Parts: sequence; C-alpha cells; structure tokens
Amino acid sequence: MSFSVFDSDVVLCSGENVLTYNLLDDKESVIVLPKLQFKKEVNFHNNVELDLYHATTNVSFSKNGEYFLICTNRKQLCLYKRKTRELVSNRCLVRAASKVRFCPNNDIIVADKTGDVYVFSTNTLEDNGRFLLGHLSMLLDVLVTDDQKYVITTDRDEKIRVSMYPNSYNIAAYCLGHEKFVTNICELPHNKKIMISCGGDGFLKLWDYRSGKEVSSIKLSNNIPENDIARFTKHLQSCDLDENVTEIPVKHLRATKLNETDSILAISLYYSNNILMYKVCETTQNQFNITYINAFDIEDEPLDFIFYKTNLWILTNQGLNIYETQGNISQNDKLNCLLMKVNNSWKKLRSNVNEQSLFPILYKRKYDNVQEYQDRKKSRLTKISET
Repeated sequence: MSFSVFDSDVVLCSGENVLTYNLLDDKESVIVLPKLQFKKEVNFHNNVELDLYHATTNVSFSKNGEYFLICTNRKQLCLYKRKTRELVSNRCLVRAASKVRFCPNNDIIVADKTGDVYVFSTNTLEDNGRFLLGHLSMLLDVLVTDDQKYVITTDRDEKIRVSMYPNSYNIAAYCLGHEKFVTNICELPHNKKIMISCGGDGFLKLWDYRSGKEVSSIKLSNNIPENDIARFTKHLQSCDLDENVTEIPVKHLRATKLNETDSILAISLYYSNNILMYKVCETTQNQFNITYINAFDIEDEPLDFIFYKTNLWILTNQGLNIYETQGNISQNDKLNCLLMKVNNSWKKLRSNVNEQSLFPILYKRKYDNVQEYQDRKKSRLTKISET
C-alpha cells in the first residue's frame, strides 16, 4: 500500500486498484492496472494463486509533477501522465522490485530483490531498462542524488554503497556502520551533501556519503514503548523466527526542510502506531545534532506517510489524515474535511485486499550445522567403539 501527493492531486494504491483524487475540483476516479502480457501463462506460485498477492509496492510523482508511476510485486511498472491519467507505458520488470524512485530528470530507477539496479527512460518508452550495478544481497532502497552525480544503494547485509552516476561501475565510497539491514535512506533536505539512513539495528545515522564518513547518530529505541517491542517480537515468533529482537526495524523515513540549517525527520516502525519526530540541526562548524522532538500516537499502524509542503500526510486503513507540523503537531481540520469522500472510497478498496507481510525475510535464519555434524560424529564413533 502506498500513496503520493503533488499539488492538488492524490494517488492511493491498494492491491491492483489505483484511486486518484483532486482536492480542488473534488473529482475521484479508479484506475485498474492493465494486464501484463506474459510469454507463458502462470497460474500458481508456491501453491498460491498470483492474483491473491498482486499488490502495489511503490507509487510516486516525478519531481516536476509530469508523471506518476506505479510498481507492483508482480514485476509490473506503469507510468501515467498526472494531468490526464493517461497510461504512457506498461513495462514488465526482469525481477520483482524492492524499491522504485524517480530520478531528478524524470527517469525511473529500480532496485530489485536479487540485488540489481536498472534505470528506465521516460523519453524512450520502449526502453527495457539499462543495468547500472549489482549487489550480492537483496536491495532495500535506492536513490539518485539531487545533483545526479551519485546513485546510493542499501541492502540486507548492512551495506550502503555510493556509486558514480551514470557510470556506476565506479564506486565512490561505502557507508559502513549499521549492524543489520538498511531499509531507508534519503538526502538531508537542507544540506544535500548529507545522507540519512536507518533500518533494523535501531540507529538513525547521518553520513557525508561522498567520503563514507559517519557524522552523527542517535539510538531510536530510547523513544519506543516497550509494549511495541514485545508485540513485534511476538509477531516474529509467529513467523518461526527465533531472532532475539531488542530493536524494531524502521518501516518508513521521511524528511522535510525547516530552514537553511534545520530539517525535521519522521520515522514509523513495524507493528507500532507511533510516529517518531526528530530535528537535525547544523552548527556553524558543520556539525550535526539530532534531537528527539516527540512521538504521536495514531489510531492505526501507518501504511505510509509523506511530508508535503508544511503538512504530514498519513495513510492508515481508515484513510488519509493530514497533520500540521509547524509548531505543535495537530490535525489540519480544513484539509481533512476535503478528504472524507476519498477516505470512504479507500475503505472499500482496502476491504478487498489480502494482507501480506514481507519484512520477516529481512531477518536471517540461523542453522546449527555444527551441532548436527557433532551428533553424526558422535554416533559414528559410538558404532566404531562397539565393534
């Protein structure tokens, strides 16, 4: 589930349904994603019908608002024009995407679950995608920097790689310091030379990504309720994972510029209704201080959220809610009244969607092969001594 906002247009996705809404003219429409043309018919996957899990993984507007993209877990990448809702292209990816973003020049960059990154042109619609780089681990996030000089990738094996763009065979740096998978990265809004990262180890870190140097860090778990950690641990156990968890992995990271020296960060966690707010301040000595502002609890676990202008838009199972972030955080009643119609439509779309949790695959299963070997060896020696 995902959504995006540009100007007065809102796009929400659930399953394979796309709900679009314009706040100014109060017009709403539903777009059903086009069918993919497979070379051969595929009806089952792991004994489950594919239609049950045809879900949207990414939706986003381009920086200039000309396009919006929709990517599904069935390797489908659709490009639409924002103003007319016209389908521009319907591509089939080589492998399922884990993250899709627009580049600053409107090209589309895709990171897939096998560790490869491709870039797709919006000018050449028949383009099948140009391979950029590869990891030996599942990729979790990717971005092309605002100056279009670097492409930054994160993976399941704690690595953040900074490569030159578009000649990505040239590696500029590695940002090493996380102890578990890295789920989210973004540029610091008021200083694009700095990158923010977070993931499964409970730390929020700032980097001078061109040199790979860590410039600041803060532990998130100090501000997380203990019952949220207990709830998350219980869910991991239900997935047959024996991971001893003391930190909840970050689900979403969003940032917005406050002024020339400060930015605001918002962080959501898996199986938590809290959104944590932080402030990043840059001093005159080019040092960066991260301070915790507060956490506010919403009625349901956020499916997604974004900063747009001075507001924080939050999507839950009940629909969209808009919060003002200037001063004390409070609901924007004026804008929320305009969303009643689209929220009712959203609830109907959500009622027909199957839930599927993908984050357990981020944790590595542990196998005690040594103990198994020792048991076999002991049995063999026992048989020898008896003969």
